[in-house]
Amino acid sequence: MEIADVAVIGGGPAGASAAREAVGRGLSTLLFDHAHPRRKACGGGLPVKGIEWMDAPEEAIECRMTSISFAYGGTKLKVPVTKGKMVRRDDWDHYLFQRAAEAGAMHVKERVKQLERKDGAWVINGEYRARYVIGADGVNGFTRRHFMGPIPRQHLFAAAGYYLGLKPVENEVEFILGAIPGEGYLWIFPKADHYNIGYCYNAGTPGMKQALHRLMQERWPGEFVAPGKYRLATGEEVECLQFGSAIPSYNDPALFDTPVSGESWVLVGDAAGHVNPIHGEGLNHAALGGRLAARAIAEGDPTRFEEYWREHYAQEMYRAATSKRRVYRPLFMRLGFALGGTPAVFGLLAKLTRGEYEGRAMRNFWLRLPLALLQALFGMRHRGLVSA
Repeated sequence: MEIADVAVIGGGPAGASAAREAVGRGLSTLLFDHAHPRRKACGGGLPVKGIEWMDAPEEAIECRMTSISFAYGGTKLKVPVTKGKMVRRDDWDHYLFQRAAEAGAMHVKERVKQLERKDGAWVINGEYRARYVIGADGVNGFTRRHFMGPIPRQHLFAAAGYYLGLKPVENEVEFILGAIPGEGYLWIFPKADHYNIGYCYNAGTPGMKQALHRLMQERWPGEFVAPGKYRLATGEEVECLQFGSAIPSYNDPALFDTPVSGESWVLVGDAAGHVNPIHGEGLNHAALGGRLAARAIAEGDPTRFEEYWREHYAQEMYRAATSKRRVYRPLFMRLGFALGGTPAVFGLLAKLTRGEYEGRAMRNFWLRLPLALLQALFGMRHRGLVSA
């Protein structure tokens, strides 16, 4: 077979974005994905920050966020938002995949099981050949293991939950903190005709599933009556499909020092570990990272990807990995939520939530603390705080 310029392994947002960008830069491109389209184990929230990178058409958008709330120990802080979107991941992924195919990427419907460097090219599955490889097949994918080895379990989030077949009454994205000891949260995401609910905690944290079931009982009392079925206390049975996955969540910022590229390869998205360690969001970095990887390869030097991704989002990654343990400490949570309604603290939270803040959030929280205590003493509340 003729040698392609680049083989992209994995057709999710990172891979599809990389393939489309590569073709647009004049590179002949193979796009390997053995199971497309598919429903992804993902909340499907396009973040407020970086949403301009996401390329989400109207037909893939299930709803638009009206607010994002954070709850801890009976206190709830609700931030109104206008830019956030919720997508159905199978529709959105398929759209991105089709865009890459329409641009000229050749779809190879195979699972990649073999990579071998031979005569200056990569031989894929013993049959296909390419000068460069972009690995975009996920945290547990073949390319991650082949080029760098697996991400250690202690640097992973376990994420799982249910698609609950009840139509949301409000497009509020909810994060529930402190449900169990540990670093992570429960979530409730509204979709067009159902809720996406789940947990996201450091892998191995005890009690994750039990905490999620307690939340379900509080919000929608009922019981599981069969696989994929949930009976409400009213007697109504609704669909309740289970999902699960692993997400990179580095507890040590030094892990981001390790290059995720070489002279003929690049890893992007979850395969590169490019996910915010605090909350596990990575769709924006996947879409942008794929494009940056293709750019580096088009310029003839895949290792330039290190320069590009660090320019765009390394600061966020390092700060999140450095702050992760401190953010989830009970003392910080209790203090933050006790003062969260004050103008000093809620203003910072709102900017962070809306993607408008670029500074050091932890440092600025402590700098604002004396003012927040004074504002709390006089009962001052931020005017943007929405009643829950």
